[in-house]
Amino acid sequence: MGYSDNPRKVFGRVEIIYADEELSRDITTEESGNSEISHPKEVYHLPSEPTVKACTMDGNATMDGTFQMMDDSVLCGWWSGKLSDADGVFADKPFIELKFTNRPIIYWKVIGDSKLNQYPVDFTVEYKRNGKVVRTETIEGNTEFERVLEPRIDDITSVRLTIAKWSVPNACAKILRFYERLYEIYEGNALQSFEVGEELCSTEGNYNINSDTMTVSVYNENRKFDKGYLRTLMLLDRKLLPSIGVENNGKVEYTPLGTFYSDEWQIDQDSQWVKCSATDRLMRLQTKMYVGFPLTDNASLYEIAEDILQKTGHTADEYYISPTLKDIVVDLAFLPKIEAWDALQEIANAGLCKVFVDRQNRICITTESDAAAVSAIPIYPGNMFSLVSNATLTDFANCIHVEYSTVTVTEDIIDVTDTEVRLDAGQSVDLAIDYTSEIAYPSAVTNNAAVRLTNFDSGTNSCSCTVTNTSATAQTAVITVSGNAIEIKSNKITKRDEVSIELYGTVEYSHTASELVQSLEQAEYIATVLLNKMRAGQGSITTMWRGNPELEIGLEYDCTDRFGETARLVCEYNKFSYDGGLKQETRGRKK
Repeated sequence: MGYSDNPRKVFGRVEIIYADEELSRDITTEESGNSEISHPKEVYHLPSEPTVKACTMDGNATMDGTFQMMDDSVLCGWWSGKLSDADGVFADKPFIELKFTNRPIIYWKVIGDSKLNQYPVDFTVEYKRNGKVVRTETIEGNTEFERVLEPRIDDITSVRLTIAKWSVPNACAKILRFYERLYEIYEGNALQSFEVGEELCSTEGNYNINSDTMTVSVYNENRKFDKGYLRTLMLLDRKLLPSIGVENNGKVEYTPLGTFYSDEWQIDQDSQWVKCSATDRLMRLQTKMYVGFPLTDNASLYEIAEDILQKTGHTADEYYISPTLKDIVVDLAFLPKIEAWDALQEIANAGLCKVFVDRQNRICITTESDAAAVSAIPIYPGNMFSLVSNATLTDFANCIHVEYSTVTVTEDIIDVTDTEVRLDAGQSVDLAIDYTSEIAYPSAVTNNAAVRLTNFDSGTNSCSCTVTNTSATAQTAVITVSGNAIEIKSNKITKRDEVSIELYGTVEYSHTASELVQSLEQAEYIATVLLNKMRAGQGSITTMWRGNPELEIGLEYDCTDRFGETARLVCEYNKFSYDGGLKQETRGRKK
């Protein structure tokens, strides 16, 4: 039974992570003792399963070829210095204690070693406030590698694990993880409603960046948000993970709807519900500066896009860039120091790209050449509440204007900054300097031999550097940056559909200019694609239906109206609304 079948049972769930590994920076550990290969500080970093089956020196390893010898390169968490006896009991109970700044504790995990089939059987966990024990949990007869505790307690400064009995005789304690993120899962009566909006491109059909959004309303049980353990954790950038589930054969299967970060929290003291609004990771790029792309001969849009994402802290598994951008080469490519959001918009303009975040929390930069998968999920009168076709002048154009730039590096050498800096004896300062105009091939000098300039990293309109006073007295110096002047000339081409103009008159559309479009060929390609897309005036089709979260933006799907006509559409927008039941608004456009 699927989402669109009748009858169906739908469930909503939102996980909110109130704190993450950032809180781990202030953690210190105290242990009763350690084996030679113990890494106690790793108990709050390691995953829930060890990477190797460790060959131990306590007699519990065999030479069957499955064990791996241990050294300092293999992180295994905390291993105690003392061994258990023949019954697994510790005469001198080993312990590990984590100390940190004041915080609430919601969930806490004690994880042994699943590969070695070892775990604590009898143990206690003490929650302390400024050294004083305020709660103790005693576990006896445990048989699980991973034991989850739910103390839900405020103002804790340390947690101690003490082990009385181990699952294996004559063995040291092996604790892979003793820590967990602060999170809660809201579902059932704890979840009033949520909405998630995901968008591939705007209603105008342009190539641009779109940030997804969500809102959620959750139960303020025992006033935990404004009086209890969550009161200090309603911060910006808390992670929200919404999902929709359907019951199949008695089992609920959930479909994640993406990853979002809190923008605003609302607590009404006269209400039992707390509201939170959130956006995806792209929105954070509106406040993050990109240092710029230095002037480079024959750089592809792929290289530039990757540089933007990497220099704003994204790893390779956090983004996808269409390989087709490797084929779009810019003669003299450069980008100034600008907001990362604007830098990606330049890529979108030059490459006819759509920039969005997918359900896997990856920043995706796609083009028309990327093949879209076809969804098996149809929309038809039996699961549809309404269908509206939209066609406006913003969807239609028969005269397309595209600008392109001619970039020349002149022989003129110009000074773009004279920055004065005063340094105490031996002092070093990191500087960020903006230029008065754009330059190529920059260089920097100081007018004081005692002041040394290092780590000079320059783009076309800004630089960063380190200046150091090498003398024993205070010094003043002027940093001068020079380079070749850059000359940019703007050109424009126009493509027209004369047949359409004869019928409807001239309807013009000007593509947003980008200095990364530097050839007549690329300008003509852009104009041709836009004219073919916009002269048809296909508009969009918006449906309100029972919904299925497996229909994602970017997928093609079939939509059948009440007259029996079926259209193949590309999903450009979804809004999921859950309040105990599910509704979905979907907008699609013909290819």
